[in-house]
Parts: sequence; C-alpha cells; structure tokens
Amino acid sequence: MTAVLVVPAVARADNAQPLNQCQIAGPASPQAQTAVAFACAAWRARTPYTWGGGHNPGYVGPTYGSVDWSDVQHSWRDPWIKGLDCSGFVRWAWYRAMNRDVLPGTALDQYRSSNAFQVYPAHNGGSGIEGYLLAGDLVFTSGNGSVADISHVMLYLGDGKVVEEWQSGEVARVTTLASRTTDGRLVGAVRVRNQGALEQPGNYSAANPAIDPNNPFAYVLAPGAGGGGGGGNGIPERMWATDVNVRLHPNRSANVVTSLPSPTMVYVRCQQHGESVTDEGYTNDAWSYLPDLGGWISNIYLQGPAWFSDVPQCGTGETDSSVGSGSSAPNGAGGPNRTWGTDVAVRSTPYTDSTSTVLTRLTGPTAVQLSCQKHAQTVTAEGYTNDAWSYLPQYGGWISNIYLQGDAWIAGIPSCDGKGTPTPAGTRPGQTWGTDVALRVDPSTSSGLVTRLSTPTAVAISCQKHAQSVTAEGYTNDAWSYLPQYSGWISNIYLQGDAWLAGVPAC
Repeated sequence: MTAVLVVPAVARADNAQPLNQCQIAGPASPQAQTAVAFACAAWRARTPYTWGGGHNPGYVGPTYGSVDWSDVQHSWRDPWIKGLDCSGFVRWAWYRAMNRDVLPGTALDQYRSSNAFQVYPAHNGGSGIEGYLLAGDLVFTSGNGSVADISHVMLYLGDGKVVEEWQSGEVARVTTLASRTTDGRLVGAVRVRNQGALEQPGNYSAANPAIDPNNPFAYVLAPGAGGGGGGGNGIPERMWATDVNVRLHPNRSANVVTSLPSPTMVYVRCQQHGESVTDEGYTNDAWSYLPDLGGWISNIYLQGPAWFSDVPQCGTGETDSSVGSGSSAPNGAGGPNRTWGTDVAVRSTPYTDSTSTVLTRLTGPTAVQLSCQKHAQTVTAEGYTNDAWSYLPQYGGWISNIYLQGDAWIAGIPSCDGKGTPTPAGTRPGQTWGTDVALRVDPSTSSGLVTRLSTPTAVAISCQKHAQSVTAEGYTNDAWSYLPQYSGWISNIYLQGDAWLAGVPAC
C-alpha cells in the first residue's frame, strides 16, 4: 500500500441517503464523461469499500485492502475484500478516462496534485458549491474543513449528486453533495487538467471495451504493461509463489508456456476445474486462464480462496477439456477434521448477514483443514447454538463450528488473532514484536514505507530472503520476510523466532 494507509478514516456517523440512479448530468468533457461512466459502472457492480484498496504499487484498479487501525471494528475484514477506497475509486475512474495515472496517492495528494487545479477552494462552508462544478470534478471533505485534515474525496455527477466509496463494510453509493458537505466539512473541489472541450454526455457502449461501463474491471492496464489492450485483459489477481509454471492446458503434464519467477499481478479471464494439484500442504483442482500469457495457472498459486468469487467460470468456447488425470470434483483437499450434514455453506466472513457471501457448499460430510477458529456471530441450527467459526484455508472461507464434528470449540485448533485474521493459503503464521515496526516496498530500509505496525501483530508470511543487512534492537540480520496481506517486507529482526524462520520457504 502507499501512504494512503495513514489517512484518517471517514467518520462513520452519516445521514446521507443513497440514491438509486448513477448518471452524468450537464455538459462535460469526453474524459469526464468516461470517468463518470466507469465510476457508475463500479456503483452498479456494488464494488465494496476496502481501506487502502486501489493503491498497490504499479497497478491501478481494485485490490485487497488493509486494516484501518483507527476503525478495526469495521475494517478487520478488509485484507480479504477486493475493492477500492475513496481515493483509489476516483484514481481508477480517471485512470480509465485519461489512459494514464493522473491521481495517485491519498485524497490530500489528489487535492494538491499538479494534474488538477482548484475550481472551488473552501471559503463559505459549502453554500452554492454546485455553481462552480462540472461532472467529473473531485470534491474533498475533512472533519473540520481544513486542507491539512482532508480525509475523503467524491466524484461529482452533476445536478448536485456525487458517487463515492465511503467506508468499510459498505459498497459504492450515490447521494447528494449537500448531505456530504454539512457541518463545515467541505474543503474544496478540483478539476483534472488537460481535458477536452465540453460536450453533452455521450453514449458509451460495450462495442468499445476501452470505455465499457458495463464491464468495469476488464481491460485494466497496469502502468507499463504495454499498449494495444494486451496487458490486463481480465480480472487482476496476485500470485504468492516463485517459479510458477503457466501451462498450455490445465494439467501438470501440459507444455510450459512460460515460468513466472516471482510473485506478480496476473490477469485472469475465467476459471475451471482441471487436474488436482497438491503443493504447500494444499490440494485444489481449480485453474485460471491468463489471456496475456496464453496459458493456465493452478489457483493454488494465486492469493485468495480456492475458487474466486469475482472470476467467471469458463463458458462455451473457453473451457479446456484437457484436464489431466486429476479429479474434476472441486476442492478435494482433505484434513484431520470433518464436517457433517448436507449443503453446508462456507462463507467469506464468519457471519450469515449481507456482508458475507457463500463461497461454496459442501454437499455431504467432508474432510477439511482448519487453520484457526474465533468467536463471531452466534448461529442456531440443527438444534445447537454456537458463536464459534473456523477458517478453512483450502476454500478461503469460514464455517460455523456447528457443522464440524467435535466440541463447540474444536480441541487442538488455535484461536485466530484478535482481529479475526486467518492465515491465507500458501502462507505461514507469524508474530511480530516491538512497536512502530516498518513494512517496506522492498527488503531494504531505503525503500518506500508501506505501513507501520503500531503493536505486536499476528501476520501471514509467504516467503523469506537474504537482502540488506539490518542492525536494530541489539541484533544484526540480513533476512527479510514478505507479508502478502500488506504487500510489503519486514526485517526478520522484528518477527518472533530464529534469524531464518523455520518452516518458511525461501522466496
């Protein structure tokens, strides 16, 4: 993540009423019309807010977020939610409009950006601001109305309405500008530079995928990925492993198209069941097709659940029948624990409410692996009541302990940490120590700061490597570990254990 991680959270107290229509109003430049079209497409797709989403280095688009330590109660799930925060949302919309990254950084960075100019510096508490604005302009607020404390940005639609990503646990919404600039919160507004002449709103159709508002997350290009629409032809997912083979068919005996030497972002068009693969203690038969590379990768090597909820299943003309000798049954990984019952839901969060989606259903009793358990929503089912849930890494989701054979709290399964954070597939659990510990973009103290861990924290470690030698806290060590939840590196000095961590593979 970038410096967006230090931006204060938007106050959760909110009286704005969501509106049920997202459309541009009034004349705007072609670029502003495109930015609004994509912002409204993300609104129609119910794109979730996730803190820090849209700010991964070298990539513009929806990403997994991070925990906002000023609002842990609501944001602890954000590392497992792919979406955008407020500044990531407007950054992405204008990236699609300008074909370059014109609004990187935090909301404050965007307000001060050399790629924008002020059209309404705050001076009268917000009265009559609509008279200064055009669709596509960015409107900024803070708790006290001061520039230094800017904490939120919205995209203006025209006709007194805005579209925004506004807080953890919610999705993009449209509401009135007036409701968001009360109580002296308005700071000002800016307009992106180098736009064309004003025109009446045009019609954008799926015939031109570069500006297709109905498919907002396809054709997302990472900066430097190449022109011509080749890079990013699909939904972005991030790898965690090294030296991963991309194969011509979804099986291990197929020819290798290319090998990816290090964790990177890849673009996925669709997924299907292929040959069952076992690696790093997990088994999965799901494979994803990478159109940019012309081949298939086992989902074991992609961060996230065994089967991605945001990636479509390969349809007619896309399915590859060369599945090898593996089973075609999904999620064949077994484990020392066992479910009971039929049609048992595995959920994205340990809740049954609207914030949780069903990732898969276990049609019958199934052997499963459990990484940890925690107390969450109380559930009553099958004549039992229990608030304990367990995390199943091979499915990337949670199951109520009611449906696990054994006691209400499963003996021998550790508790998830205080934030309810499980250990994702392909990683090892770890624990930091100390305060104000820096996570870096690269394994070097001179590289960019991703975030700081203010207190000892349970973390997931994907791999470690020898890099810059660091002396701190009376120790010297050149080992660094990669933490995929934060997309950053930490010196092993600040991880509990030996200088080189047992059980963690080399990057």
